[in-house]
Amino acid sequence: MNRTVPRALVVTGLSGAGKSVVTRCFEDLGYRCVDNLPLELIEPLFAHVFATTGPSWVVVSDVRAEGFAQVFPEMLARLKARHPGLRVLFVEASTPAIVRRFSETRRPHPYRHLPLTEAVHREREDMAAVRAMADEVLDTTGLSPHDLRAAVAVRFGSTEHALPMVVRCVSFGFRYGVPADANLVFDVRFLPNPHFVAELQPLPGDHPAVSSWLDAHEEVNTAFELFRNLCDTLLPAYRREQKSLVVIAFGCTGGRHRSVYLADRLGRHLQHTGWVASVEHRDRDREP
Repeated sequence: MNRTVPRALVVTGLSGAGKSVVTRCFEDLGYRCVDNLPLELIEPLFAHVFATTGPSWVVVSDVRAEGFAQVFPEMLARLKARHPGLRVLFVEASTPAIVRRFSETRRPHPYRHLPLTEAVHREREDMAAVRAMADEVLDTTGLSPHDLRAAVAVRFGSTEHALPMVVRCVSFGFRYGVPADANLVFDVRFLPNPHFVAELQPLPGDHPAVSSWLDAHEEVNTAFELFRNLCDTLLPAYRREQKSLVVIAFGCTGGRHRSVYLADRLGRHLQHTGWVASVEHRDRDREP
C-alpha cells in the first residue's frame, strides 16, 4: 500500500476501538487533529482546509455527537462530493476486544443505557452506513500501540511536520541504580578512571582537563568508536520501528567522570550527524 499524505481525513468508528490511540499516531506523524468537533462545525472546517495550504488535518467524529448515526452519512456524502481529496478511516475491533477494553478502563459506553455487549452490537449496527462509506477500515483487534502506529504510518505516511525521533544520552552511576527508561546501557567501568588522579578527582567528566586526560587513552577512544558505530547502526532501525524516544545510558561507578565524558561525546556526535539528541548527566553533581 502506498504511503500517501491526504490533505484531510475523517477518523470515525466504534467506541473502544482505539480512535484515541490512532489520533495520537496521526499527531506524531505531523497531522493537525481535532477530536469530537460538533457536527455543525465539520463542513465549515473542511471548506477552510481545502481552500488553504498548511498541515494535513484529521477530524475525529463518532456517536459522542448527538444524532451522529442519523446525520453523519448524508453529511459525509456532501463532504466527499465537494472535496475529492477527503479520505475516511473507520476504526473497529471485535466485540470481545471492545468489551474487554471498556471493562479494563471502567469507562461508560456512549450507549450506557444498554448492557455493554448489547451496546457494542447496537453501535455497530448504527455505524454500518458510515463504515460502508470509508476509504479505509482499520481493525485494531490484537494490535499493540506500536503495531497501530506502524499501520497508520504505512497507510497514511508522515508529513513534513512529523515529530522526529529524539535520542537522550544519559550518564549515571551504578551505585545509584540504572535509569529505568534506558533502551541501551553501556557499562564503562572497565575504562581508566580519573577519580584516582588527584587533580582530576574533583572535576566532572565534561571538564576540559578530564576530557583531555581520557582522550589520551587509546582504549577510551577504541571503546567510544565501538559505541558510536553500534549506535549509528541501531538508531535508524529504531526510527524504522516508529520509536519516538531512544535513551542511551552510560554507567560508571559514581556517574561523575567516565560516563559523563562518553555521554557528552556521543551526544555531540549524534547532533553533528543530524539526530535530535540531548545529553543528561543524572549523577554528575551528586555529593561524593
